[in-house]
Amino acid sequence: MRISPLLAPINERNTRTIGGPKPGTFLPRRVGRTVQRECTGAMLLLLALAVAATLAIWSADPLVEWTYEGGVFILAAWVAIRKELHFGPSLATAAVLAVWGFGQLAAGATVYRYATLNASLRVAALAATALVASHVFQKAEASNRLLCGFAWFAFLLSIVSVVAYYTSSGSILWLFPSPYPDVWGPFLSRNNFAQFLELALPVALWLGCTSSADRRGRGTLYLWMSATMLACGLVSASRAGAVLLTLEAAAVFALARPPAPRRLIPLFAAGVMTFAALAGGEVLLHRLQDSDPFRGRREIFASSLAMIAARPWTGYGLGNFATVYPEFARFDPGAVVEHAHNDWLEWATEGGWPYAAVWMLLAISTLDPAVRSTWGIGIPAVFLHALVDYPLARFGVAAWLFILIGALESNRRPK
Repeated sequence: MRISPLLAPINERNTRTIGGPKPGTFLPRRVGRTVQRECTGAMLLLLALAVAATLAIWSADPLVEWTYEGGVFILAAWVAIRKELHFGPSLATAAVLAVWGFGQLAAGATVYRYATLNASLRVAALAATALVASHVFQKAEASNRLLCGFAWFAFLLSIVSVVAYYTSSGSILWLFPSPYPDVWGPFLSRNNFAQFLELALPVALWLGCTSSADRRGRGTLYLWMSATMLACGLVSASRAGAVLLTLEAAAVFALARPPAPRRLIPLFAAGVMTFAALAGGEVLLHRLQDSDPFRGRREIFASSLAMIAARPWTGYGLGNFATVYPEFARFDPGAVVEHAHNDWLEWATEGGWPYAAVWMLLAISTLDPAVRSTWGIGIPAVFLHALVDYPLARFGVAAWLFILIGALESNRRPK
């Protein structure tokens, strides 16, 4: 039997990747190339949206969020039309989170509908981010591009952020006025800066530890990049961030397969301490000596628990923490309290304990694949950091979290 030269067999892995015919069928090469270009375009657009969200994380303009949401919803619609959808544990849990706020709107279980609508769109956009990432990063080549690109972006941004901290006081990236004197590049909060690095450090360090023998130069480069990123995280003086970043580095060295040469660990540690000392790591030492690191947060936590006790099952509606908090406030910090400084408590105040439990299911569903991948251990680290801060409140950090969750989800599928 003669086969036309325009036809090429599709193996099972490629079939699953592009959502084409069943294994054993044939697809024209021109069609395969078109689909591949579409996947590459979707991947680049998703990464561009995440990069833009990070660089604009300082902006309170709702147009920034709407732009990200609109772009990722378009990509999700393309995936739904052109792909065969697969919902593993993480995606299924994210889908439940995506519809929760809209359910509150339909049931009238919110004290301020506009805030709940905005928050519902934000969570739905994060779920859509994971869905798109799980499909465009199915192939090993695409996944490697994601990891390498993310590592380089985080490395360059970490250096720019530390330099801007010392040379751009009172302004954001030397261009825009800042409401705070201490700004880390585009990050108004040292905690957000550390959370971003918590996602990126394991990726760069894993690339450095697992580079093949014929690419030792590349592996050494990624190790020095990782040392620089860890030093920048320590210099940011985020206490929880410093602890988590240090634990991440130790975990990557312990979990990397093949194991990293032991001689690299002392060099890595020496590089981190040298870079941190040069960049001003004494600020972290000063903050670690604070006798009461939960000052202010303790009172906000207590008020949040009182809010949960008042509406334990339904909450006040997504996005309504700042609206309801003054009724339960126990002290006056002299500023508006917009978040609970604990995402888990904030989720429970806005959606009730069941909503917070769904977030817990998402964190648990990502734990095993994150540890197995090694590069994904930043995901549980950010969920831990959410116990004392609010990393999921802004797309600049949350978008990368859900991109990595989607990439991990694609690894679960049989190839």
